[in-house]
Amino acid sequence: MIKLKDLEQMGNVTFGDAGDVTLQNIKEAITDLAQQNGVPVAFYTDDAKDGGLFGNTYTALVAYHPEHRNDYFNMAMLLTKQGNFGTVTVYAAGKSKQMNKFARSETAREMRRGQSMSYQIGNMISSGLMNMGKSKQKLQEEQAYYEIILNVIDAALN
Repeated sequence: MIKLKDLEQMGNVTFGDAGDVTLQNIKEAITDLAQQNGVPVAFYTDDAKDGGLFGNTYTALVAYHPEHRNDYFNMAMLLTKQGNFGTVTVYAAGKSKQMNKFARSETAREMRRGQSMSYQIGNMISSGLMNMGKSKQKLQEEQAYYEIILNVIDAALN
């Protein structure tokens, strides 16, 4: 189960003629458009909880990169309708290994400022060991994937 309070919103798409739109329709439209453009994407559904014990539970369509399911963020999509308009809100779910490594690296860099040389050296060594495999290129590829998928979602719904 996904807890909405723990997720960060990546974006949303509002569209008209939403009367017959379902998460299944959205999945099919995104899959077709992604395949036409050679963009890898896979899906599963999960429950998304909003609020505490008595909060609402929604069905979420979760998109992910099939080759990076556990090291890229998954994108949880919720569909809401109001009148003839629909909105799909996309949330980042899960964890990103590269983004975590870059965040830890930046935190360690900030901690070294104004410290003694021995502290700085020790911090650099431990940070280097913890962040092995950090790659700016991999991070850029991951961020480009998110942008492409958000564009595919937007194009599929409009």
